[in-house]
Amino acid sequence: MGYIKGVLVATWSGVRHFFRPRMTLRYPEQKQDLEGQGYRYDARQGVGLPGFKGRHLLRFEKCTGCQLCAIACDGVAVAIDMQKVEKGKPQNKKEIWPAVDYGRCVPPSTPILTMDGVKPMSEIRVGDKVLTHTGKFRRVTRLFSRSYTGKLYTFKTLGNYEPLTTTEDHPILTYGENGISWVFANQIECRTYLTRPVIAEEIPLNEIHFTYELYHPAGRGGSITAELVTLQTTPELMRLIGYYLAEGASDRYRVSFDIHKDEEGLRDDIITCISKVFGENVSLKPDPDSLGSKLVVDSVRVASFFSQFGHHCDVKQVPWWMVLLPRENIKEIIKGEFRGDGHYSDENYQYKTAMHPNYFTARTTSKTLALQTHFMLGRVGIVSSISTQKQKDRKLRYSVTVHTPYVKKMGELVGVSAQDNEVFHSYVHLREGMIVTPVTKIEVQEVKDCLVQNIEVEEDNSYVAANIAIHNCVFCGLCVDACPFDALDMTNDYELAAYDKMGLKYTPDMLAVPPKLEGKKYKVKFDTEKGVVTYD
Repeated sequence: MGYIKGVLVATWSGVRHFFRPRMTLRYPEQKQDLEGQGYRYDARQGVGLPGFKGRHLLRFEKCTGCQLCAIACDGVAVAIDMQKVEKGKPQNKKEIWPAVDYGRCVPPSTPILTMDGVKPMSEIRVGDKVLTHTGKFRRVTRLFSRSYTGKLYTFKTLGNYEPLTTTEDHPILTYGENGISWVFANQIECRTYLTRPVIAEEIPLNEIHFTYELYHPAGRGGSITAELVTLQTTPELMRLIGYYLAEGASDRYRVSFDIHKDEEGLRDDIITCISKVFGENVSLKPDPDSLGSKLVVDSVRVASFFSQFGHHCDVKQVPWWMVLLPRENIKEIIKGEFRGDGHYSDENYQYKTAMHPNYFTARTTSKTLALQTHFMLGRVGIVSSISTQKQKDRKLRYSVTVHTPYVKKMGELVGVSAQDNEVFHSYVHLREGMIVTPVTKIEVQEVKDCLVQNIEVEEDNSYVAANIAIHNCVFCGLCVDACPFDALDMTNDYELAAYDKMGLKYTPDMLAVPPKLEGKKYKVKFDTEKGVVTYD
């Protein structure tokens, strides 16, 4: 009798499902029709690449608590942790289930490095290109903001003038004994090495075009014409840009370089470069305020070109696209900048309680120029640190310093005989294509209803905040691939990144809510006290 009943139940189940749409796909012949490219995995970088932006679906009857999903996520987004929930499922003896945190944010004032310069997070817009942990600039595709109550962690790192502040569960790219990995902010300790990328992109450029205006007096008035000028990106031009960043000033009609009386080689090279690049003569005028002279070029054309790099020292910078020039061009800019405003010390000196060896340094009152110099040095394989010094009755000064084991290479670049120190060395290094720097100080504060923001970035879904590489959940699907029992899947829900903190932390019960049916409209309801999400 039981046998006949079983056959009838199975037959009825088969007939009933015969008239329903298939719930599975014949993969890889059939794939879900989702927006984007779907999730992918970059084995070389060891990260997941974002594709379809859904949320996770947990099937309690299949999950065994093996933790493979959390292990897969640990090296990528660090968004899954296992929670103890008594469900009475026989296949899950440990009674631990995955929970996903979708909320990773930073304060609105956090500086973000973009193709157009450094912007606070609050000024980032969709379409901006930000630097990611891969060293490439990627487009921002979405902006998020929310009210946050909890702990904010602030990290101060060696050789970085910007402190990084994030929510406690924000993944930060770190370097340790096992290489590079993503770690929660609340798991980072002093002396943990944080990372920032070396810019990997390059813009091959043989010519630079600029336009300048020329006034033609006539009678009571006059006319203004605009002329287009094309300059070849020769070593002389690149070196001149470096000289100007260090020693130059300009107004509408002329450019000048301040040269010390002992810098005869520098003076001669500037005169030669001006003549070769612009075909202009240079006037040598004594400077009564210093032990040197001014090299002056009276030319509207030359002044117009150099004005894009800032008229005086506090605002000196290069357009950010210049940081992406070929390395040979970058070397000439650095060479000019360090020859003009750099310093090499070959004597050990005492600073507080530590001894410091020989070093190269360049000083500027321009915060942007210091950061650009740091990234340009990184592109040619030289690691530098940025520090600040307060000056009495003067503006804050930024020092870009190169220590061992990069002193010899720096000397070869700028033409100074220098050797690395056998005993002392820098604590800031180049590892696996990243500049790694240790945490020197951690501050924790409790906040309530604090506005925090986040961005979604195409492909890499990471960005450089306060010169440190940080991440959020990339919806890479590695957790789905890692599950041997198909207990975890990705749904067709929208990414829930603008809800409060409780709503962004999905408990196992919330993940178990089935996906929405295609073609039907729903309203999402959250019960944050019970930790349940439902659809109407």
